[in-house]
Amino acid sequence: MQEIELKFQIPPAARALLAEALRDATSTSTRLRARYFDTDDRLLARAAFALRLRQEGEGWVQTLKGRGDGLMVRLEHNAPLGTASGDEAPALSLERHAGTPAGVALIALLARAGRTPADLALQFSTDITRTHAEVQAEGAVVELALDVGQIEGGGQTLPVWEIEFELVSGPAEGLLSLAYLWTEAFGLWLDVRSKAERGDRLARGVTQGEVPAPVSVDAGQPWPRQVAAALAPVLALVGEVAEELASPAQRVALAQALGTLAATLRAGVLVQPQAVGAADTVSALAGLVFDTAIWRRAGTQALWFNLLEWSLPGVG
Repeated sequence: MQEIELKFQIPPAARALLAEALRDATSTSTRLRARYFDTDDRLLARAAFALRLRQEGEGWVQTLKGRGDGLMVRLEHNAPLGTASGDEAPALSLERHAGTPAGVALIALLARAGRTPADLALQFSTDITRTHAEVQAEGAVVELALDVGQIEGGGQTLPVWEIEFELVSGPAEGLLSLAYLWTEAFGLWLDVRSKAERGDRLARGVTQGEVPAPVSVDAGQPWPRQVAAALAPVLALVGEVAEELASPAQRVALAQALGTLAATLRAGVLVQPQAVGAADTVSALAGLVFDTAIWRRAGTQALWFNLLEWSLPGVG
């Protein structure tokens, strides 16, 4: 299963209004308490996997998520485990994901590292109230999920207040259109960092993520794939800058990734005539990596939406 979603941080001034707007969309609320597992040396986190047991209402679900395209798509497999017995979590078992793309990828990862499922241990937990509703947009059905709560790990807590837009059915363009309307209305800013990434840092007592390796874009691929490849490392870093957590090395890496993205966009002028203008904007942003506010502005969010749409298969 591939999950197509976008996640955004919500400015404090807009939180009450956004919550009210979601309640008007015939929403329901669910308390989600989750426990995340990894090896002591963070093998899963370093490979962008997340493995959790989550209590949803009266039942438990074991979920494995893996890296997708780094933009909107992630591998995911959910294994419902039935009714919970109090607060006691069921035992973890990777057999529940056997034969799925995510499960196969995780077993291969453990094998390459000489590790076994027995090396997996609880690292951090989350306690989230999710208010969610399904909305129709341009031929698509999209689930909106407002997550409010906290992440706990390493003796510390981190507040969570974010909203996700997940494609239930129909074209991804419908998800992008709906998410853009809410972004304009409430000043949202795109953040591809997962709760698992943030929880892993909390458990380790660090605030900054790692510097991603430079990306080489294959010019032989279709242009939308080139855009996706060049955009992924940019989006991986802009959340850090917007939240004022980025290290100088991360900001330099962001400038370099923006340069690669600009070159990729200019190469696609025959596919998308507006790409040259977007490339100029991206180049200008490369000189503003030490400016925190620019990464939360509406114009920057509009740019990401354009690039995400151009990265979809079938463009051009």
